[in-house]
Amino acid sequence: MCFVRKSRILRSTVFRLAATYVVLFAISVLALGFVAYFAISMTLIHTVDAHIEDARTALQDDYRSGGLSRLLVQVNARLKDHRSNALLYLVLDPNGMTLAGQLPIIPKRSGWSYSDYIEKETDNDVGSLRILLTPLAGGVRLAVGADLEQVEDAKDAVANSLLSAFFAVVLFGTFGGIALSLALLRRVDTIRLAAGAISEGDLSKRVPLRGNDDDLDRLSRTLNHMLDRIAGLMESVRQVSADIAHDLKTPLARLRQRLEAAERTSRSAEDYNTAIDTAVGNVDEILATFSALLRIAQIEARTRRAGFRDVDLSNIVTTVVEAFVPAAEDAGQSLATDISDDVHVFGDSELLTQMIANLVENAIRHTPAGTRIAVKLRSDESGVEASIIDNGLGVPESERLRLFQKFYRLEHSRSTPGSGLGLSLVKAIADLHDIAIEVQNRKPGLAIVLAFASGPVRLPG
Repeated sequence: MCFVRKSRILRSTVFRLAATYVVLFAISVLALGFVAYFAISMTLIHTVDAHIEDARTALQDDYRSGGLSRLLVQVNARLKDHRSNALLYLVLDPNGMTLAGQLPIIPKRSGWSYSDYIEKETDNDVGSLRILLTPLAGGVRLAVGADLEQVEDAKDAVANSLLSAFFAVVLFGTFGGIALSLALLRRVDTIRLAAGAISEGDLSKRVPLRGNDDDLDRLSRTLNHMLDRIAGLMESVRQVSADIAHDLKTPLARLRQRLEAAERTSRSAEDYNTAIDTAVGNVDEILATFSALLRIAQIEARTRRAGFRDVDLSNIVTTVVEAFVPAAEDAGQSLATDISDDVHVFGDSELLTQMIANLVENAIRHTPAGTRIAVKLRSDESGVEASIIDNGLGVPESERLRLFQKFYRLEHSRSTPGSGLGLSLVKAIADLHDIAIEVQNRKPGLAIVLAFASGPVRLPG
């Protein structure tokens, strides 16, 4: 189990990314360390060289002004001065004999040089000297040098610090990668377990959120939203199946009874034709109900939103009202309009036409003769609003909330043709377009107000 977990950590994307960045950063630290080490070393050497040159220049001036005796006095004075103990001196006569100084070795050539020497105290430690040999007038030579032990110690300290930083980067980077991998694996396992439960049929399961709005939280929120949509679609399918079973059971049973009755009682071809015509009418009603349920399910799936575009709502409302004027006149009703021009919204033209047509048809079908029906459309800065108003019987307060339920019909409307799905289709189309529906009791009459959330579409020019 432990091996499997380690294997998962090593194969995780986060660990690989962390390892890659650790390697790149470690290489960068090494490169930067090399540059820093070289720069610090050169700076220290240049500092030592500057001290040597300053001492050499001062002693040269002493030699020019006071000769060899003054030079020897100044060298011996510097040897006794603790502030000058960091430098080493040597004065040689023309024959190479030492006149003053304590340099452990005699340089072989003029100018700058490095020389190694063995310390007398230990006979083991090898020291390094930086020496500047300068020939003076009269064959005298002056050597000024410095022991580089402190410089080497400083360089070693810098190198050790850089190596420590390198190993710290590798160590903390590795542990950081492991920690990040473990944290990510826990989050991924949570998502995986939720997905497993969902695949087993538990559509109520959701991916938990941490609330810090990181990438995984946003991914989890998107997955949860997708699951909500899937659950909604599944519920819609279940509801459609239940609705079909509920609404088709009775007409199918009635159709069977009529066919059985025709089989028992019919004696002539005319009787059979009458029974067949009645059965065909019943089948047409069943098919119409079935088509309406499927259309509602399709709309509730919200797949039609992909085809939304600019729609001339004024033209749609005008066309629908003109189509229903003859039906209203036949029913002894009046159909008036108050429609603003050039009202445009964003939506599906076919579905919006269906919605307005269902509302107008519903008003005509379920109000008595003499009813005045008004269809209004207005647009202003607050938005677009359409309303269908009548002065008919109205709807009881207790039944308003059920008005848009599938198969629901008011008591006084049960004798009129219809399946009780017209307003359900209106509700589905309105929800698809984010249209708020308000049912107002006018006493007498009823008003259904549609408020378009998207507002009017501004046309150029």
